[in-house]
Formats: sequence, C-alpha cells, structure tokens
Amino acid sequence: PKKEDYPYPETAYSVISWWDYGHWITRIAHRIPIANPFQQGAREAGKYFTAQNETAANQQMDELGARYVIIDHTMSSGKFYAMAMYAGKNQDDFQETYYVPEEGGKLNPARLFHPSYYYSTTARLFNFDGKGVVPSNSTMVISWEKKTSREGVSYKEITGSWPFPTYEKAEAYISSQESGNYEVVGNDPFVSPVPLEKMEHYELRYLAQTPEGRPLIKMFEYKR
Repeated sequence: PKKEDYPYPETAYSVISWWDYGHWITRIAHRIPIANPFQQGAREAGKYFTAQNETAANQQMDELGARYVIIDHTMSSGKFYAMAMYAGKNQDDFQETYYVPEEGGKLNPARLFHPSYYYSTTARLFNFDGKGVVPSNSTMVISWEKKTSREGVSYKEITGSWPFPTYEKAEAYISSQESGNYEVVGNDPFVSPVPLEKMEHYELRYLAQTPEGRPLIKMFEYKR
C-alpha cells in the first residue's frame, strides 16, 4: 500500500549508476537504483564513481547493498564533472585545461588528466575494465605557471613537457626539481600515466560497443 514500507527479501540488491539512468534501471531492469533523476542518491553515486581506491569504493557498495555497477561512455568523459561536483570535489583536481603557447603569442588549450582521474572508480572500471596497469612510455611531466589574461582571467600556461618511460622515473624527475610547478599528467583517458592496481572484486558482465568497437556501456558485478 502507498506510503507503507515494502518488505524486500534478503536476496534483493541495488544497482549503482549515475542518476540520469535511475528510472531506466527501475522501469527496464526492475531493480533498485542507488541514484535517480530526482537526484536522490546522487551524492553517494558521485562519491563512489570518484573514489580513489577500491577499499573506499567497496565500502560504499557494501553499505548501499549494491551488486552491479553500470557505466556508460559519457560518465568517463562529459559527465565526469557532475559526479565530482555531487561528491563535493573540484573537477580541476581530476582533469584541467592548460594552455600551450605557440608562435605569435597564440595560446592553444590542452585538456589534461591528473592521476586522480585515472585512480577514480569510473576510469578504472570503464577505461581499463578493472585490470591492473603498468605504464610504459605513457607518463608525461609538465611544468606550468599561473598567468592572467588581459580580461583578468587566471589560467595555467605550460612552460615545458617531458615524456618518461616509467612512472618511477617521472616521479624521480619531479623530486629533483628545486622550484616550480611540476606534475604528472595524461592526455588520453584510456592510457594511464600512473600504475593502477587490479580491482579484485569486480567482474565485467556486459559490454555494448559501437560498430567500430568503441565501448558504450559496461556492467560489472561486485563480488563481496
């Protein structure tokens, strides 16, 4: 009856995805979404998908009674900022626009990804299928300076960039610098510049792709 609690059986479980897809999970899958388009559960979903290690992610899955994770390609790209925002985090801590000076004083924007993006649950599951990653010739270090445009807008201008064969050598280079702003970044969300551990408790159960083989949707089962 309306407004009365429903006695869910012990076998019931929930599904975590971004709130955009909550009603689809209810209507099509007949399962309980963690988040829905009323933004209920959006904060919890944002915290899960931006979590920086598997321990934190698993703790939320256990607390929420979730068994499956559904991620689509927009969550690892255009919608990532929203998940960071609902989690109370700054998007620039994950991915940020820098500017590269060219001849004639022109500045070209470059969207770069911080290590925290690659550590996120979203990237580790959707971009790397939860597998471990050892970077090889994919780690880049940049130096940058904060500048102010004629309009009074602050921005970060890249003053140098160096590729490294391993993450360890990149870290050693940064540690050897006595001053300045240096950091490890990546320019491809599907190529990690930092080592990633295997996510031990997640198994890929479903994959939808474009005709060209690009991933669109992935569903993982969480194994407690």
